[in-house]
Amino acid sequence: MRNIGVFLVDAAKQTISNGVNHYVGVQLQFKSYLHLPIHLDTMPISPKISAVRNLTLQKIGRNVVNFQKMEAMLKFILTITNFSVPISMMQTHIETQTKQIHNQPMGRLVESTAKALHSEAPSAPLDINEIWITFSLNLNEGGSQIADWRREMQVVVSERNTLIHQMLSTWDANSIDSCNELCKKLDSQRERILNAYEHLESIVKAIRESHKELALEADEMVKHEDDKVH
Repeated sequence: MRNIGVFLVDAAKQTISNGVNHYVGVQLQFKSYLHLPIHLDTMPISPKISAVRNLTLQKIGRNVVNFQKMEAMLKFILTITNFSVPISMMQTHIETQTKQIHNQPMGRLVESTAKALHSEAPSAPLDINEIWITFSLNLNEGGSQIADWRREMQVVVSERNTLIHQMLSTWDANSIDSCNELCKKLDSQRERILNAYEHLESIVKAIRESHKELALEADEMVKHEDDKVH
């Protein structure tokens, strides 16, 4: 029996190397206690079995990487959304946020992100003596309801857990029928999470664009303050 952790990482690496669904900073981690009920030895196999097995591995890798990308996007949103800090503490704030959420499970990330995207904007104190940076993103203004948002993302968490902990346990990689059946399940799963994936992707894109504008404004403010000093 081959360890599923190794099996999935191999599949994901193959998918990434083919240019499919890659994402900077994605790290794949898997449980090591689950084993596939198959024997992958060095005995010759038919080209048909080899082809369908490779296709199945690619689809496993695709779905695993997509879930990891969604987890990475949730972390990105939590790291640099809804903050109010002096410009001198900006880098420290990002580093602190990154450490706090680094090992959080996906379910907790979803809950934290739901609250962050549906809360009031933070405000700067009145007695500031340096440039202060405030950034917020509130989905309530677009009609989003926190309960609906949380429910949709919890479906993603459930789908991820199903893939990692259940879906592969009965797969026979030496059976064409078993491979085809799993491929259908994996394709259906991808379709079920696609809307949530694209939603998170649009939020990340909006944040990146906003932060570019914020960086330009901050540079102008710093330049203005330097001109006043000189």
